[in-house]
Amino acid sequence: MKLISRTRLSPAELAEVEQARIRAEDERRRLARVAAQEQADADRAARRAAERERARAEKKARKAKAKARTRRHAALRRWADTARYVAPLLLVNLAAVGGQTAYAFTRTPAAWHPAARIAVALVYAATVESISLYVNWHAHDALLQSATGTAAEMRRRAYLIAGIVGAMNYSHFDGPNWTPTPFAVGSGMASLLSPWLWGLHTRRAQHVQLLRKDLLDETGAVFDRKRRRAFPIRTWKAERWSIEHNVRDPREAWAGYHAHRDAQRAARAGNPGSRLKAAWAALRGQLRAPAETVDESDPGIRECRKLERGIAAARVGLAPQMARIALAERALGVWPPAGAPLPAILPAIRPAVPVAGAADPARKVPAAPAPAGGPELPARAAAPVPATTRPKRATVAAKVGQKLRRRAPKQPTAGTDAERTRAAYDAYLAEHGRAPSDRKLAALAGVGKTYANEWKKQNAK
Repeated sequence: MKLISRTRLSPAELAEVEQARIRAEDERRRLARVAAQEQADADRAARRAAERERARAEKKARKAKAKARTRRHAALRRWADTARYVAPLLLVNLAAVGGQTAYAFTRTPAAWHPAARIAVALVYAATVESISLYVNWHAHDALLQSATGTAAEMRRRAYLIAGIVGAMNYSHFDGPNWTPTPFAVGSGMASLLSPWLWGLHTRRAQHVQLLRKDLLDETGAVFDRKRRRAFPIRTWKAERWSIEHNVRDPREAWAGYHAHRDAQRAARAGNPGSRLKAAWAALRGQLRAPAETVDESDPGIRECRKLERGIAAARVGLAPQMARIALAERALGVWPPAGAPLPAILPAIRPAVPVAGAADPARKVPAAPAPAGGPELPARAAAPVPATTRPKRATVAAKVGQKLRRRAPKQPTAGTDAERTRAAYDAYLAEHGRAPSDRKLAALAGVGKTYANEWKKQNAK
């Protein structure tokens, strides 16, 4: 008896199982291909990333090397530039130190070791020569810090010290009685000129500093040598004009100066007086200012014109009245010449202005009898009396004077107001212990504020 029996599959089922196995195998192969493809892609990506990283690192290293090389080259160029400017100065200082060292070596004890003698001589020479250089370094630093006064003072002190050290260095190698020798002159000049040469370097450094900060004072246009030879005076004037007007272009400066010169000539042509006459007139205070154009639209000018017209109209209106007044005060007779007898009767006098009610001008006026004991005098014609009197027209000045007189404050006078003001002031002072104000005093005394103010100025203690 079989406990487990194997079920027989039908051909259709067997075919279906085979198909399932085939599909599973295909799926496994597909998944394996996908996994292999993904792994290959990942490997390629990793290789590309590694290559990029390596290329980036190489590029960075190349850039770093290039920068370092550029820095080294720049440093070398700076050192070369500095050496080009400083090397002559160092040579001069070495010459000065060498002279001092040679002298100091001869003054050290001969029993010492040569190395010790050389060391002592070098220390002595470096100490003596570095004094003026140290002071001049402070002048250099002060000038670069824009302390020009301190720099100038330090530079003068450095020159004084250098002169003393130069005399010392000269005395080491001179002949008898300070007789100059080539080595003595060279050593002395090396010590003397060392601060001056370092000062040249300082001024160049300051120039470069101002140029970097754009604070350099540019001195106008620079003209060609041919133009200077052809027009020396005109070129000099054009340079002055360019400096004054901050023009650096030579062509623009030349054209601007000529335009300025032509304008001056035109102005002098309009004024026939010479410069000497104008200067003399200015010294004597007789130089006339040029006429200014008046703006008639200005309100002040309009008011002035209105006042001028009013004054002119007042003069025209007063002219007849002034003529009558002058005629009334005028003696119509004439005095006879000296020694001639006085006439008894004056000729007929016709008034200049006929007036109603006056005497007939054709009638002769008899002379008035002379007083007893005196000569006979010609009679005066009666003053013409106008029939109707015309009121005088007040002028603008009179009106202004009247307004000013009306506005002038009244002066306090002794009387009732003064007594009331004094009583009110004393009462308020006794009650409050202080002087009242102008407004308070005016209210207490019953007077005006202006009166109270004037009274306090004159009477308050």
